[in-house]
Amino acid sequence: MVTNLLTNALKYGAGKPVELSVSTQAGQALLLVHDQGIGIDPGNLSRIFERFERAVSERHYGGLGLGLYITRTIVQALGGSIEARSTPGAGSTFIVTLPGVYAEHSLQTPAS
Repeated sequence: MVTNLLTNALKYGAGKPVELSVSTQAGQALLLVHDQGIGIDPGNLSRIFERFERAVSERHYGGLGLGLYITRTIVQALGGSIEARSTPGAGSTFIVTLPGVYAEHSLQTPAS
C-alpha cells in the first residue's frame, strides 16, 4: 500500500519532493502521501481507484492502471478508507485512514 502510493507520487510528482506523514487522529491511523506534481483533473478523481483506470495518457507515464486499485483493495481489506485530493498543476494528496487497532500499534517505539 505504502509502496504503491509512494511510487505513484514519484511517478507523477514532476521530480519535486514527495511528503509522507503518519499520525493518529480520533483513534485512527492516518497516512498521507503528498506530491507537488501534475495533479489530477477533478473529473478523474472518482475513477482513479478503479481497475485499469488512469487519469493521464499511458503513452506519457506508462503503467497498467492497477496501482491505486490494488492500494484501495488493501486498505478496504484492513477496514480502512482512502481518498485523493488534487489540484491540476499543484499536486495530489492521498489520505489513508485505518481503524484504531492499527493506530495503537503503528506508532509505538520498539522495545530495546
